[in-house]
Amino acid sequence: MNFNLKKKNVFISGGSHGIGLACAKLFAEYGANIITFSRDKKKIKNAKKILSNYKVRNLVEEGDILDPLFPQHFAKKTLKQFKKIDILIHNVGGGGRWGNEDLFKTNDKVWDEVYEKNNRGVIIFSKYFLPSMVKNNWGRVIAIGSICGIEARKEDRIWFNAAKSAQHAIIKSFSHKHAFTKKNITFNSISPGPILIRNTGWDFEKKKNPKKFKNFINSNIPVNMIGVPEDVAKLCLFLASNNSNYINGSNIVIDGGVTNAI
Repeated sequence: MNFNLKKKNVFISGGSHGIGLACAKLFAEYGANIITFSRDKKKIKNAKKILSNYKVRNLVEEGDILDPLFPQHFAKKTLKQFKKIDILIHNVGGGGRWGNEDLFKTNDKVWDEVYEKNNRGVIIFSKYFLPSMVKNNWGRVIAIGSICGIEARKEDRIWFNAAKSAQHAIIKSFSHKHAFTKKNITFNSISPGPILIRNTGWDFEKKKNPKKFKNFINSNIPVNMIGVPEDVAKLCLFLASNNSNYINGSNIVIDGGVTNAI
């Protein structure tokens, strides 16, 4: 299958770890230029080292999506250096474990922070990069959502469900704007289920209680294994190519069969 991504400019928010880094590596392997950012200096250094193995351009900087000035500043710098963005992957997110399980013991600010964490980049980076896609008559916008945006479990944080649902709604709304879609720009979401990412939630659970972790997989994931970042990255690669021309406004679940949604 031909992906035709050589020299395409790919902007990945939060591309130094987990799903974002897996996307950066895979797209670079296919010859795409990579632009990304992270709050973690060590992860930035590691991402730069990995990307240096590919014959592509890259820009990896330190920054926080919750910084009032950073997203606009970095978007402008990106356009100055690369002129256009062809593929925009909204990967920054989180907040699934923020706050307290007890709603009434959680500060109201958590609601705002989790919404901003998951949706501020979707709004700002789309605003800055869509014009170049329109001008170039081609583009791909992909948001990494969550199954928590389409289903709610008793253990979920309400603010995270709300933020991810909003993210899906934003992408869905974009997908109906003819000013963009008539220019061969598509908008899709991916909703991962449990994904094992080093030094994050599921990895901690596995290390803390391997037996309990294994029992969870056997009881809750029909395919009897947990996902890895590369599973999501491969789907991103397909959606970012011309092989997916007729896929627009979709939310694709990749969870091993965890959800009950149809």
